[in-house]
Amino acid sequence: MLLTALPLVGLLLWVFARHCGIAIGLLLGTQVWVVVAGGQTAALDIGVSVYPTDVLDLCAMCVAMARVPRRGLIAHKALLALLALVVLTTWSTLRGIAAFGLEPAGNDSRIAFWHFLAITLYLATAPLNVSLTRAAVKAWLAAAAAYALFSVVGWMDRGLHSVTTRVAVDGVTVDPRPVPAAAALVLAQAAVLWWLWPSDASSAGQPTPGSSAAGGLAGARRGLGRYVPACLFLILVVLLQHRSVWVATAAMALACWVLPSARAGKRWVSASAGALALALAALLYSAGAFGAIGGSLTASLQETQSTRSTFAWRMLGWQDLLDAPRTVVQWMVGAPFGSGYERFIGGGLVTVSPHDYYLHVVLRVGLVGLLALLVVYVQTWRALTRGGRATLALRIVMVGQLVLFVTYSAFPEQAVLLGLCVWQGRLLAAGRAQRAQMPGGDDLLVRPVPSRQNPDPATAART
Repeated sequence: MLLTALPLVGLLLWVFARHCGIAIGLLLGTQVWVVVAGGQTAALDIGVSVYPTDVLDLCAMCVAMARVPRRGLIAHKALLALLALVVLTTWSTLRGIAAFGLEPAGNDSRIAFWHFLAITLYLATAPLNVSLTRAAVKAWLAAAAAYALFSVVGWMDRGLHSVTTRVAVDGVTVDPRPVPAAAALVLAQAAVLWWLWPSDASSAGQPTPGSSAAGGLAGARRGLGRYVPACLFLILVVLLQHRSVWVATAAMALACWVLPSARAGKRWVSASAGALALALAALLYSAGAFGAIGGSLTASLQETQSTRSTFAWRMLGWQDLLDAPRTVVQWMVGAPFGSGYERFIGGGLVTVSPHDYYLHVVLRVGLVGLLALLVVYVQTWRALTRGGRATLALRIVMVGQLVLFVTYSAFPEQAVLLGLCVWQGRLLAAGRAQRAQMPGGDDLLVRPVPSRQNPDPATAART
């Protein structure tokens, strides 16, 4: 196994170092395979089970850490905050291994921390001369298409049921929803990317020609082709009945309406169209046009309003976890991984993760870690804001992430988008620095361009 594993790991390290597009496809493809196969099979057992995703993310982390000193990336505030999270996670993991053993600490820190940080840091530190944006967007849309197909196949096999319905397969009760919330959020974000991503390189505002995602999307998104796939993705999100994803999608829709200030005159048109669509849907529902599907969605919506809803269950658990005694050091840098999440909800003992990433971060890497996470998002948002319309889609998917983190921990798929956002912020900063170094660049950024009829000789000469 070692004779086979060592050359394979070496090949993967070479791929991750030289071919970012293939690496992104592998990272997203493994997540799709986990959903389709209903779980993973361990590739190796060394005290903890090592899965294929662990190997890929280890390669991603090794390549990312090798890039940091060579490219001088520590000066970027978002990347510096990411590195601080890596340090805090390492410290908490080592303390957990010393106190509870390798398996409990590894299982606790694996997905929401190490996988998420490794993928984010890998994309965030990628070279600025690669076609990272094109590869990431295309891979994301391909993953969304796979989830959409698997959802339809699942409904054809089991039928479309309310989330409150118990569905048995071979005598075992299963979730009636064919894909988890992570896949549903991928579908919602794919709708945003397909609809709002710039169709040409000039509108993307990229300082390097290889960074445009327009490649194969421009021809496919003409006319109705720009809206029909996005609408289909959103319909699937509604039918999947992940209520937290519904809220995240609504937040992204609101951000889409609020953020583009240049289109303020068209906001009332889009708001009127949305209100008309909702009114038409309500009329069709009241007339019974949706049949059993409408009944399933109604049952799912009513469950959120009951005192025994999943959200109420989560809130009771959050309160119990926050009320638990902890020292000042644990508040600042968190308790070690593997120390558990025991809490009592409705008289029963619950040991699963908190279902809130912000609380999860506080419990394991403390308030310092939470501050570092917020710095990553705030600094990345500020950097993307300078990109204007070209980065609108990325800012909106960030909104969806932040909202879903209230009820779920971080998914590895979301690390791809967060890393892409940080990288895009680096790209925009490099473009501004390059323009500032041009002769008269500072003047050209602040002074208006003279007209042909009445040119300014000094400015024209510098141009």
